[in-house]
Amino acid sequence: MKKLSIFMPAIRTENWDAMYQSIEKSCTTLPWELVLCGPFELTEFLKGKTKTKHVKDFGSPSRCAQLASFECEGDLIFHCVDDALMLEGSIDSCLKQYKLVCGKKDIINCKYREGLNYQGESMRQDYWYAWGHDALRLPGIPRHYKMSCHHILDAEYFREMGGYDCSFLYQNFNLHDFIFRCQWNGSSVIESQVDVTSCDHGQADHKVIEDAHNEHDYPLFKKIYGSDSNALQGRKIDLNNFSNSPLVWNKRFKNGIPKSYNELVRE
Repeated sequence: MKKLSIFMPAIRTENWDAMYQSIEKSCTTLPWELVLCGPFELTEFLKGKTKTKHVKDFGSPSRCAQLASFECEGDLIFHCVDDALMLEGSIDSCLKQYKLVCGKKDIINCKYREGLNYQGESMRQDYWYAWGHDALRLPGIPRHYKMSCHHILDAEYFREMGGYDCSFLYQNFNLHDFIFRCQWNGSSVIESQVDVTSCDHGQADHKVIEDAHNEHDYPLFKKIYGSDSNALQGRKIDLNNFSNSPLVWNKRFKNGIPKSYNELVRE
């Protein structure tokens, strides 16, 4: 392991400085970089940090995550979200675990907490299994498969697998889809020994995400996995599939492109 790239779609600028500072306390044993992709410029604090990259894009979160992944220089990558704070020493723990138990195809599921004002508690154990969720109990998803929304894995393997399917708008069901494709391809998904992040909940910008979930992403997911028990057989994703997604996510930016996150929330 030479370097870790932490990448994500990013819109919540008010969280970024604290997130960066939390990474400094969480990852101390390996060089790292933070790669953000979204519509808003870096904060003044982050502009002064050489470990941070920013890709400007107005597309969906899925498209932005895929674009961010292209800028990752690390041999390991860590997908996360920008309403998360890294818990002290937690990334170090994952990297040690990865070195001990993972081959090239294997994935560390970075367990997270979620709650209002970062007050969430650890998830129940069956939360990390697909069939621990009603929406994922579908014929095309094997009962024993695990899920992972935040994950550390080999960067080259991520690209070999095509990354995320950007026909999904938000990053939820395409994360599941990616992890299921990896498991079908022989990957082991291994839970982190500690909670890695604590995520906020109930953000003012979340309505459009709920709409994308209900109106587009879950219907698409059910179309793929809802009836065919062999849905994963032969399922391949082109790494450049992001190019088929709109340059501007009109659901988010229906009133034009705001100049800042605060302006977006006010709308």
